Amino acid sequence: DPEIMADIALRLEPLGFAAFDINMGCPVPKIVNNGEGSSLMKNPSLAGKIVNTMVKKITKPVTVKFRKGFDEEHVNAVEFAHIMEESGAAAVTVHGRTREQFYSGKADWDIIAAVKDKVKIPVFGNGDIFSSEDALKMFHYTGCDGIAVGRAKGNPWLFREIKAAIHGDVIPARPSLTEIKDMIKKHATLMTEYKPEYMVVREMRKHVSWYTTGLHNCAALRDEVNHTETLQELFSLLDKRMIDK
Repeated sequence: DPEIMADIALRLEPLGFAAFDINMGCPVPKIVNNGEGSSLMKNPSLAGKIVNTMVKKITKPVTVKFRKGFDEEHVNAVEFAHIMEESGAAAVTVHGRTREQFYSGKADWDIIAAVKDKVKIPVFGNGDIFSSEDALKMFHYTGCDGIAVGRAKGNPWLFREIKAAIHGDVIPARPSLTEIKDMIKKHATLMTEYKPEYMVVREMRKHVSWYTTGLHNCAALRDEVNHTETLQELFSLLDKRMIDK
């Protein structure tokens, strides 16, 4: 509902956010089946009305993220981007996959380049950015104004590597075991500011799995982590198992 979106944005605006980004790219069935997320790509007129109504009611920029299209038979990212621009969007982010692909297959960077070629507002590219090299390739291939990284699970260091690559600096070394361990602890500790400890411990199990992917004996470590019940147990286990040699 455009009016509800605009009213809520107006209530949130005083909280100090830099911009309002509308996710019209979410592929999750419960979202799509409710006419939200990437389902809006099938209804460009409604999507445009949402953006336009919000733009008229608030002063902060409104940006939109969307996909290549809903499926390969309905690839409409270029037209959709144009409608977003005409509706007042300050920038768009294009994920080079259709909704039907979810996160599988390869992202189509050609569609990002096509959108960049047709609109005057900034275009951010999204899809298959797993390294600083990928980021540079996307910039050069698509001509995009910026990059959005959607999956940096267990790899927050990716951002410093991309930043260094963009500025032509030496790419920082990959993190040591100690640095990974300290980041896991920091991650878990920050989560306790918002959730009970028992929830944090359980949610950190998947994060530890991502943080430790590819490390020696990572499968055994993940199994042990899955049996921890407190942060003290988790941190003690990490101190015991993650030691730089």
